[in-house]
Amino acid sequence: MPKRLFTGKALRRSALLASAAAILAVGPISVVRAQYIYDDGGDLSMRREARLTPEQQEELFRAKKSWKRQSFNRRISILEKEKRCIGQANNLQSYKGCVQKKRESRRALNADYRAYINPVRRQVGLPPIEDKQKGRQKGDRKGRRA
Repeated sequence: MPKRLFTGKALRRSALLASAAAILAVGPISVVRAQYIYDDGGDLSMRREARLTPEQQEELFRAKKSWKRQSFNRRISILEKEKRCIGQANNLQSYKGCVQKKRESRRALNADYRAYINPVRRQVGLPPIEDKQKGRQKGDRKGRRA
């Protein structure tokens, strides 16, 4: 009978050690970034919004709806520009440039959304939405694939 190289207990222990090493390598992260990594920000946000009075919920809804309507053409424009750019791309570098331009446009749009919605959120008693990238230095790719 062949001898097993790893037992279930040894595999669990090595997985635990590997995850602990990964956490130590990344270092401490802010609460804001943790909510995106551990995906608990959405649930927390929904719970906070559920605690609002019907009037506050209505005010927040109107603001979100207004933003969606105002930004609709801008969102379509970002996609159309990306489509044209990718269609004209002749090599990997130009393709990557298209993706980067789209990413920058989306970040600007998201920053504008935060600037639009955060005063309303504060007014109804919710914390502002913070930038996921906040606290990260340009070129720092911790937590992302290389």
